[in-house]
Amino acid sequence: MKAAEKYRRVFGSMSHLKEQLSWTSGLSNMVEFLAWEPQRILGVSKKQYVRQIIEWATHPELAGKNVEEIEQSIIKKLNQKMTESEQLETYSMQTMGICNVREAVRRVKFFSEDYLNKEFDIFLSLCSDVYLDLFYQQFISFEPNRSWSTHGNSGMFENSTELKAMYMDNLAYNHQANVLVANELKLAGRKNPDQILKYCLMYEHLLEKGFIEQGTKFLLLFIGGDALKQNKQTLVDRELALCHKRPRKYQHLLRTELLEIVEHLEVASITWSDLIEFNNRYLAENDTCQVEQKLLQGFHQSLESKSFMQLAV
Repeated sequence: MKAAEKYRRVFGSMSHLKEQLSWTSGLSNMVEFLAWEPQRILGVSKKQYVRQIIEWATHPELAGKNVEEIEQSIIKKLNQKMTESEQLETYSMQTMGICNVREAVRRVKFFSEDYLNKEFDIFLSLCSDVYLDLFYQQFISFEPNRSWSTHGNSGMFENSTELKAMYMDNLAYNHQANVLVANELKLAGRKNPDQILKYCLMYEHLLEKGFIEQGTKFLLLFIGGDALKQNKQTLVDRELALCHKRPRKYQHLLRTELLEIVEHLEVASITWSDLIEFNNRYLAENDTCQVEQKLLQGFHQSLESKSFMQLAV
């Protein structure tokens, strides 16, 4: 039985992006992220962690020791490593090495792009359709009709669509307006050199599998520390130039069918600071309920606490 089939058997699946997933799925996605990336909790990769334990346990100084003595020796060494790596300054750039729980949470909360992605998944799934209409109409034209569903990068998405060629961050889909928005989130990093073409590959796959409808408008929205400095054509030309230099690796991104999707794709960007400004205007100009007020303000507080917002990196 394939891994995707095992997942679907346990957790179920979806057959179309119009299906609404509970915001609580964002919590299980967070657990899934930490389970797949134990380095975030251990401080080093699982392989490095295991190797370190083996090296300590087989050191000549422990020859002839019983299990309890070996255990106490390793615990002592682990505690020493954790003490050495722990940082008591919120934005200390030291984020490597075996760590204790407090240090692991510091690294994830303030420095992890993956963690931000999961926070954004929950945030977007709880936003009202009115908010999503107004937010996305800044970048792409469509008739507002309050029919949004959102999807984070999760086992549910991956194992339902069986999309293996790339990983997305977050999708917002409006079935009635026939609009798909791919939210690509960055802390302070730049777009990947083949990212636009890969999102077109995703669009093609979702269309072929019946997860979106024919003629769906497609917006790729970058949300990051800085706005894009080039227009879509310049960005696409650079990606194509890279692919032509390495045709054996990128031939799947040079197909005519994919380039036709590129023609209709819209690309836009917004900074996190501009997103906060939009949210503040939205709160001032709309009669929002207390729940949505708390949602937006809480997301602002978490976002403003990130290292890249504080250190301007």
